[in-house]
Amino acid sequence: MKIHKVLLFITAILITSGSALISQTKQTDEDILVSTSWLEENLTDTLLIILHNGLKTEFEKEHISGARFVSIWDVLLKKNEQDLRHEFPVEQELEKALRSWGISNNSKIIICYQDVNFIKWSARLYYTLDYAGLGDRVAILNGGLKAWKEEGRPVTDYVSSYLEGKVDIKIDDEVRISKEEVLAKLNNENPTIIDARPPERYSGTVQEENSDRSGHITGAVNIPYYEVSRDDSTHLFKSKEALGALFEDHMLHKDSTIITYCGTGILASNLYFTARLLGYKVRFYDGSFQEWGKDESLPVSK
Repeated sequence: MKIHKVLLFITAILITSGSALISQTKQTDEDILVSTSWLEENLTDTLLIILHNGLKTEFEKEHISGARFVSIWDVLLKKNEQDLRHEFPVEQELEKALRSWGISNNSKIIICYQDVNFIKWSARLYYTLDYAGLGDRVAILNGGLKAWKEEGRPVTDYVSSYLEGKVDIKIDDEVRISKEEVLAKLNNENPTIIDARPPERYSGTVQEENSDRSGHITGAVNIPYYEVSRDDSTHLFKSKEALGALFEDHMLHKDSTIITYCGTGILASNLYFTARLLGYKVRFYDGSFQEWGKDESLPVSK
């Protein structure tokens, strides 16, 4: 009888420990940006997957131990059947790509950007994983590899091997919005729309490279994609207080759903991620101005 009780006690401990490990991988909006110190403390977590977003040649020279090089083009179409750039592949292809990265249903995914040039691509990768139903287990490493190195944390050139994952994705169409839905909101509501392009493209003072028309979706405010990160050597994201003030300065209220867009669906990823970080409801118009600007029936302002 005593042996039976001991076995039950040990089993309970194991179950509790297992649950604690799994619950530790759960994330809320506040957890989608992690620090370098947090990552270093959690490197031994067997559920942790670090996706390195950058140049493969640079990854092969140095990266965080255990990181896996991934190409955004595995989950992004250069052009789809409607001649739109940077759209999602079909669900089966997206799932296949994520499995090839070793992702499973219980994985905790950290996206590490190589340098400032890959912040927007890493934010797009975050949006892609959110669309695949994995948003509650994905975070971006604040400052990426640059900050990690500047703080004297270890890097390696050893490329770790890993097994194919078994993730089952569940597409969340609520994170994106179509051209027709944006137009309906313009006609019937007062939608909150953020244009993430640089000011000259927003105002139409330069020719938009992705459309014959220049300017912006009528009613949109302009928060350039680069405004969310610090202009220093690490390119950390700005503090939540600073980002909150940036949104409030543009009269963006928590009770409204934000629509974010850009030229072809890359730059707006920074604003999508920031909105999620701040706890806003947000939807991504990834057809963006390349689609909107080509349709002469849709309203454009300068």
